[in-house]
Amino acid sequence: MRSLRAKTFKNWFDHNLKEYAGDIANHGADCGYPYITYTRDTVRLFDRYGSAIWEMAVEDAESMGHRNVAEMLAEFRRTDMMDDLDRFKNLMVWYACEKLARDLEDAREARRG
Repeated sequence: MRSLRAKTFKNWFDHNLKEYAGDIANHGADCGYPYITYTRDTVRLFDRYGSAIWEMAVEDAESMGHRNVAEMLAEFRRTDMMDDLDRFKNLMVWYACEKLARDLEDAREARRG
């Protein structure tokens, strides 16, 4: 895995996965991309950037009208991953990657006008 020295998760994503943003946005982060395929790697990412990822989830939950993050996560198609701490961390990293990928794709679409 490339360095975890990036100060923010967004910086890490831009450095490692930006080129896959379109595919991640369209097909999901669970399709086998570098650095986010194996649970051991996503756990390391969550352990490093978990606070920022959690803040993203709190903001999204609030903006979507959910009472909390748990209520938002209950709507994810991969709720099967919420029965184990490492799998939960994996799910949260995938969520954050998909969010950043969608944000990048939205910005690209806006530039195309």
